[in-house]
Order: sequence, then structure tokens, then C-alpha cells
Amino acid sequence: MVITKIEINNIKGIEHLVVNQNIQPNRPNILVAPNGFGKSSLAIAFKALKANKIELRAEEEPLPRKGEPSVTLSLSTGHTISANENSNEIRDCFAIHVVTNSLQPTAKAQRFGKVVTAKASMSIEPTVIIKNTPCKRVFDYSFTKLKQTFGNAYKILTDISQLYSNFAFLDKVEKKINIHPFTLKQYKYWEEKVLSTINSYHNETSKLIKEHIINESMFIGFCQEFQTLSELIKEELILEDVDANLCAWQFISVKLAMRGDYKKALKYAEYLAKRKKLDNTLQEINPFPDRFRIRSKEKNRSLIIEWPKAHLISSGQRDILVFIAQLIECEYQSGNNSILIIDEFFDYLDDANVVAFQYYISTLIDSFKKDKKIIFPILLTHLDPNYLKHFCFNDTRLNIVYLKQTNAQVSDKMAKLVANRENDLIRQNLDAHYFHYSNGTVNIDMSDQFAELGLNKDWGQPSAFVKKINRELRTYLLQPEDKYDPLAVCFAVRRRIEELVYCNLQEKEHQESFLSTHGTREKLLEAQKHNVSIPETYFLLGIIYNHPLHIAGNEDLSKPLSLKLDNPSIKNMIRKLWE
Repeated sequence: MVITKIEINNIKGIEHLVVNQNIQPNRPNILVAPNGFGKSSLAIAFKALKANKIELRAEEEPLPRKGEPSVTLSLSTGHTISANENSNEIRDCFAIHVVTNSLQPTAKAQRFGKVVTAKASMSIEPTVIIKNTPCKRVFDYSFTKLKQTFGNAYKILTDISQLYSNFAFLDKVEKKINIHPFTLKQYKYWEEKVLSTINSYHNETSKLIKEHIINESMFIGFCQEFQTLSELIKEELILEDVDANLCAWQFISVKLAMRGDYKKALKYAEYLAKRKKLDNTLQEINPFPDRFRIRSKEKNRSLIIEWPKAHLISSGQRDILVFIAQLIECEYQSGNNSILIIDEFFDYLDDANVVAFQYYISTLIDSFKKDKKIIFPILLTHLDPNYLKHFCFNDTRLNIVYLKQTNAQVSDKMAKLVANRENDLIRQNLDAHYFHYSNGTVNIDMSDQFAELGLNKDWGQPSAFVKKINRELRTYLLQPEDKYDPLAVCFAVRRRIEELVYCNLQEKEHQESFLSTHGTREKLLEAQKHNVSIPETYFLLGIIYNHPLHIAGNEDLSKPLSLKLDNPSIKNMIRKLWE
């Protein structure tokens, strides 16, 4: 199942938003848009999906309100599900989890005589891991009682109390063993016959009694369910077959005696296992174990984590701690398929915590896949997705979706030129006269070489190529409604910066040295040696013109480049190069 379209109307800063690109299941989906686009409003839209309707707080209402708030999802199954102020079909199909900043301001009133002042502080909102904890119910296993039930040969029994503290085993049994055959009269008759025969040997040693059980095949023949249970216990406790059979009898006896209470005890055991895993994880990731003891606690029938005051821990450590806890909340609260929205949570983490972030997202996805469930992790960010692709997430798992439409489109001809940058036939001239500024004193014509390589023959002369990139630059700066080639803009910006610096060099030998220096940054540093003042803007714009001119041709850079070029500050910096 794939989410093929998301449509949101009249929520916070979104009047109407349609995301027409596929959102993939069990893969990180990176939704990219610049600051101010409405990513947080998208997160609010999902957070507002209550049990049976959309419920907006006053500050989440759009201003002005132009219609009813709604969220609609189109699925690859052909179904369309939606939610509004009166209904919510989405919650019927998906559990919704939204991870956002958990900081909240608090104020404590203090009275000094007749004067009351409020002391403000920032606290981290408690994380609710399990909203309704199950009632305490333990398994009614008593080794003493079972020995009495078994009879005089009870000495051959093994204490299996440890099985009831092992939820992984109990869950495995629950999924593989059908209890129904043991509720039939045939089982009761078979059980009485086997126990009577075993107890007839009670005066013999345990070893001899077990040999009788084996030789007479007492536990073989009732049903496959009994044998399967014995095998599970044998594997878990590392026992001989006869001992595993005797333990299976005990296990069945307890389950039959508890009836409906067994399910309640199993649910409570699952809760204890989850809580133990949670506390172990918190202990592993707690950066300040000597200062804070971060553990789960029950409060008002909910399992929560209360965090230290925000000012007592660093922002990065606070964010990763709360983030991991909220992922655990998502895993524990999701009984079926889920949608997980993460709103710019990882944008400011340091390198190590970005890796931790990626690890826990991947682990959560693997957990859902193991349980044959689907999760749609949707990560909202303003970051260049190339950062995420090359820094942390596995390329094959990542699905990138750009929310903002753009007029930028890298042409095949421009991308092909960059892809051939290292071709020995044209490399030297490309580097000197296309990728970098040259003063035009040398006549170059590579039309034949361009034709041989399948490049645009019209650009065989550098002057024709320069005219092309300058036309694209003018479109970018002066005609914002028209389509432009962002890669051509990168060429134009880099050549213009080098031209401005070259013209400030007074000595001919310094100019020649500048032209022969490889790399724009190196050229700028070379000019500085000769007392040329280099504006910081020239270095800052390197983030625009450097990376694309080395990798274009291998991937489509239209959208990540336009994300930077459409920024008003970046556009103004570029415009000033020609003023």
C-alpha cells in the first residue's frame, strides 16, 4: 500500500495543499520545503486528527478561515479516506503519531508582600508512552500446587516459573499454540490415563520413572499441539524430551485453570516487558546518568517519562532523548498500520545524534515490518536532501518529496556537459574556459569534439556558452515566472565572481597566476595574497556553485538547487554581483 496523494485544506497556514508524489511504506519519506512554506502546518493537520474528527485549537485555526478544515489521503488500493470537523475515516485505517518540539513555557508565581511576580522557565512536556496501562494480573503458577495435582510421582517435575517472566516465549506460544484441543474431553481422558500410569511408578527413582515414560511413549499420540508446545519449552529451557513433555503438561494446566484471566496476565506481562525495554533504552541513551535518573513511571494509569528541566541539559541531548522516547511511544501504541510525522526534529542535531536519529528510525521501521505492519515515516525538513542521502540514510531506502513547485529545470545538454567534465578529449579546455572565467584572449573552438561526444555543438566556442548561461541568469533574476536552468546559473555565478576578482588584480603576472590556479576557492585565496579584498559573499556562494558543477549528470539537481536559489537572501546576494 502506498499513499498516492495528500490533500489538506484550511489548517493553520495551509489554505490548500496537494502532495501528489507517492509516500512509500516502511521507508523514510523526506518532505522538503523552505522555511515558511507550511511544513509545521502539515504536522498540525495530522496532529489534529482525533478519534472521530479534526479538532483544531484556537491558534491552529487559519486566518482568515475560508472553509472547513479537512485532510484527505488517496491510497494505491483505490480507496480515499478523509477527515473533517464531523468525521475521521483516517483513524480507522492508521494510528497517527506526530513528533514535534516538546518544550513548553511554565511560570511559577511568587509573592513578595502585595507584589506577585512570575518566574518563567522552559520545561519538557512529559512523554506519554502508554495511555492506559493494563490492570495488574499475574500468572497463577504454583509449583507446589501442581505437584499436588500431579500425584505421588511429583518428584519428576521441573519448576517452570521462569517461563512466566519471559514475554517473548509467552508471545511465541500464544501465536503458535491453539488451546482448543486441550479443552476437549479427549484431552482430559488422556491426561488422567497418563498421570495414573506415571504415578503407579512413584516408588521408583526419577530416572526410572522417566525411562518408563519414554519406553511406553506416554506423551506421544494425543495431538500435534502438545508436541509443538513441548518443542518450544525444550528449546527455551534446554531440556530432554521427557522433561519438556512434563513442563508442557504444567503449562497447559495453568492456562486451562486461569481461563479468561490468562489473557489478562499475558497482557500485563507484555506491558512489563515493554516497560523494561523502555527503561533499558533510557539508561543506554542517558548522557547524564550521574546527574539524572531517567526512568518511566506510572501516573494516573498512564506510563510516562518525566524529563529534567530544559535548562539543565543541552538542546541536542534533550532533542534526541525525547525523540527516541516518542518513537518508542509510536511502536508501543500502534496496534495496526501507522503514519509517523516528524517535524524538523533532526535539523539541528550534531553529527553523532543524526546517526542515532537514523538508527532509531530504521529500527522502528524494521519492528513494524517484523510484525507485518506498515508505517509511513514522514520527515519534514528544510535541509538539502543530499545532506541526508550522503550523510546518514541508505540511498535505497530514502524517498524524497519536494513540496514546493519550482520553475527550475536542469537541461539535458547542461547536465551532459558537466558529466563529461573529466573526459580527456575536452577536460583541459572545459576547465579553463567553461567552468572558470577566462579573459577571452585565446580563441577556442571545440565544435568537433563536442559533436563527437554528443554534446551541444553550438557551445563549441566558449563565448556561445557564456551567452547561454547569462541568458539563463537573466531569466532567473528578472523573469521569476519563466523556467530557468539552475545549473546554468551556477556556471554564471562562479564565472562572475572570478571575473570580478580578476579585474581587481593590477599586475599581469598576478592575473596569469590567478587564471592558472585550479579551483575557485583557491583562486580567491591566491588573489588575497596580492592584497585584493574578497567580499565574504564570494565564499558564501560557494555552497551554490561548487557541489553541482562536480556531480551534475549523475542525478537531477533541479529541485535541491532551486531550493537554495529561490531563497530571497541568496537571490539578493547573486543580484549584487551584477550591480
